[in-house]
Amino acid sequence: MGSYFGLSGADFGIHGYLRARDGTFTVFDPPGSVDTVPLGINPEGTITGWYINLADCCAFHGFVRARNGTFTTFDPFGSIQTNPSSINPEAAITGFYLDSSFIEHGFLRAKNGILITIDPPGSTFNQPSGINPAGAIAGDSCDATGCHLFLRARNGTFTTFDPPGSIETIAGPNPAGAITGNYRDASFISHGFLWSP
Repeated sequence: MGSYFGLSGADFGIHGYLRARDGTFTVFDPPGSVDTVPLGINPEGTITGWYINLADCCAFHGFVRARNGTFTTFDPFGSIQTNPSSINPEAAITGFYLDSSFIEHGFLRAKNGILITIDPPGSTFNQPSGINPAGAIAGDSCDATGCHLFLRARNGTFTTFDPPGSIETIAGPNPAGAITGNYRDASFISHGFLWSP
């Protein structure tokens, strides 16, 4: 699964593709899309990502592509730009969206299509980056004290933390809830980290 850039005629733009185990490719785009960027796939072959359509060529919208090729598009309420980032085996999707005040919020979309906003308390900027099979979500958020990593448990409780000396972090959880990622220190040097639950 990925995307490619077409350079001529009707193929101009970014398109999604799926490579099967036997090496065959399927190219796909949600209806009306001019740019398609898939970002996550689960074991059932359900894909999520964002696309830009012809009607409003500056806004990103979320999509779900089922294994049979059917599409469902979505946007959290109040979103002017939707950016799904990860999908788990239950087809729960996380990511972030931009509201009309240009504030980024995290979201969780259940398989049945219910969407909720997920922001750590006191935060003003949120980018969930991964959701594991248990429904735990990891990502980055900023508040009045700076930017931090967060872990949101399936029950909705948040844990925030920072690798020692970090000023910026990117992370995602594994099935056991351990989180790995990278961070930059005050000298803007990048480091890797592993956080154990």
